[in-house]
Amino acid sequence: MSLHELQRRFAASVAGQHESTDLDARGMRVYANNYRGQLIATLRDTYAKTRLWLGDDDFDLAAGRYVDANAPSSWTLDAYGLGFPEMLEADYADDPDIGELAWLDGALRRAFGTRDAEAIGPEELVADDWERVAFVFVPSVRFRHLRSNAVAIWSALANEVMPPAAICPDDGRGVRVWRRDLSPQFASMDAGECACLDLALAGATFGEICELLSRPYPSLRVAAEAGRLLRSWVSDGLIETLRQE
Repeated sequence: MSLHELQRRFAASVAGQHESTDLDARGMRVYANNYRGQLIATLRDTYAKTRLWLGDDDFDLAAGRYVDANAPSSWTLDAYGLGFPEMLEADYADDPDIGELAWLDGALRRAFGTRDAEAIGPEELVADDWERVAFVFVPSVRFRHLRSNAVAIWSALANEVMPPAAICPDDGRGVRVWRRDLSPQFASMDAGECACLDLALAGATFGEICELLSRPYPSLRVAAEAGRLLRSWVSDGLIETLRQE
């Protein structure tokens, strides 16, 4: 047997994908337990607030199911567990707070490892034709719509106070995540900002965003609301540069 084949069988056996008769069974169980335990510990660390919310026993059961179905595919464990929130959303379909809490945990952790980018300041908001200006966001920006009050739950757990009961307000709210300097950040968004940020991240121009805002707001308020959103994005450090379409 070649060294490559031995390594392949060893890795498959440790991951539970293949039981090799060429390897000592007792020794392999030690390796397999260490392998599985390390991956579960990684999920505990990445999804710390989710673990607090679910409780250790339920979290470890879910983490174990994920580990059994998902072998690492990257050289670093920092990348492990990307699909864990989706699995929780499927497993707890009637409790959206659980999957959304895990998404927020994961997004904040992964924001830390994104490419550095210098955000523009208010003095750089200069353009000849704002109708045709699009926005390039810093690489760490992520957002999602929410069905629950997961942000309030996460904040309470982070501050070590009693979290509120899970509710599903169905008001179109959302959350955005990004990194400022070395600090991952998040902020709640109302339905209007969610729609505008979704459009902007897809490459829409400022004119198209204003057109979207003209549906819920009277014409006299559109410019003020668009300006408010733009100032918020810039002051929070979300925009890397302007792009003229």
